[in-house]
Amino acid sequence: MNFADYKRFLECYMGDDGFREQFDRAPEAALREAALSPECPVEFLQAIAAGCRSYNFRPVLERFPAELAELRNFAAALEESNPFTVRCRSACGGNARFEAWRERRRRANRAVLQPLYFDRSFNIAVAYELGVGCSGRCGFCCFDAPPLRENFRYTPENRELWRGVLALFRELLGDRAGAAALYWATDPFDNPDLEKFYRDFYELNQVWPPITTRWPLRDPERSRRFAGEGREHGQPGCRFSVTERGELRRFFREFSAEEAMDWSLVLNNPESLNRYSASGRARQAEPRECQEDTTSCCLSGFLVNLCRRSVRLVSPCVPDEANPYGFHLWSEASFRDAAELERVLGGMQERFFPEGPEALPFLRLPPVWNLEIAGGRAELSSRYLVRRFEVSQQEAALLERLKRGLSRQEFDREFGGELAFFGKTHGLLETLWKSGMLSEEEESWTGSISLW
Repeated sequence: MNFADYKRFLECYMGDDGFREQFDRAPEAALREAALSPECPVEFLQAIAAGCRSYNFRPVLERFPAELAELRNFAAALEESNPFTVRCRSACGGNARFEAWRERRRRANRAVLQPLYFDRSFNIAVAYELGVGCSGRCGFCCFDAPPLRENFRYTPENRELWRGVLALFRELLGDRAGAAALYWATDPFDNPDLEKFYRDFYELNQVWPPITTRWPLRDPERSRRFAGEGREHGQPGCRFSVTERGELRRFFREFSAEEAMDWSLVLNNPESLNRYSASGRARQAEPRECQEDTTSCCLSGFLVNLCRRSVRLVSPCVPDEANPYGFHLWSEASFRDAAELERVLGGMQERFFPEGPEALPFLRLPPVWNLEIAGGRAELSSRYLVRRFEVSQQEAALLERLKRGLSRQEFDREFGGELAFFGKTHGLLETLWKSGMLSEEEESWTGSISLW
């Protein structure tokens, strides 16, 4: 299979309605006109095209297992050779409490996010904003970024702060600090000094994070240089967001299929078959066109804005009225320098990364879980997950109370308090805890979130 041309075919079909109509009508002619030679059966491409339209790829799985296996092997080889991917998905963290918190968040989201989205999503630990606002002004922006207001330039003072912050996260998180992004509600190419910040990041973490930018065509040579430097440091991946069909066609003329084979196009133009998550501006503008139970947030950890000198602790969630940007905000604070940031992060760890359920002042099951108990068995079901347990009478009673929620004082009175944490009830609580099935959001905590 010619992977470069196969990928370009997908991009054409997903993003260009003109090519899509022509391929559906006359596939061989469409491929010839686009100068594409994927070197696979046309019937396979037609099945893939049908899956793109319907979001149902089961017929492809049944009819073309060999072709799919070849694609999977190719993708797996790319993934395993990418240091950034390893930092995101492997057990490489140096902070056990933070890692356990991230794993609980991941498992909790397994119950509420679409499996296809969940299985392919990355999960970074830190995101750095090197500016305030974004020049893209995309009408679908998942984070509703304001207009570009300020860039964090690479001055001697800012360089000292930047390297101090990087060193702090490296000390706090170990290798997991390399699972990071140097943008969030920003466009990285807005910052003229971006490459200098990337080189510092690589020096301290030995990882060159991927990029997502709205502007690959603003300066094509800069895009090429940045991608080339990334390849030299083991990171071939660039993500380029496309918002207009004409822009997509210009991209194809500027960058060949071979040159762009290890880049990702995020096809956000109106003609695309892609659908946005129901977050940010897309939630406001086109709620019926959004893809349900997905989120654009890939961060379970810390969001740091270097201009504002602020830090937030966030994790992905299904977008809703309370969390319109698809992430849950656990805490936020400001800092003056790396030393103060260290104190802030220490406070967040003590408050939000407890070592066990016994630290929770309030115990409850999140409302996404439905509970049924019969014949010594309990079944907890969400939209995408079912968990079953054999339970004693006391454990069944505890599950019923957890569904309604109970304070530590009520737990002490009804279930033996601390003794229960060392008996059979502890085993059930520990299982729920590690599975992300006990609520840890701020309403479960005493005190004010503003303190942090």
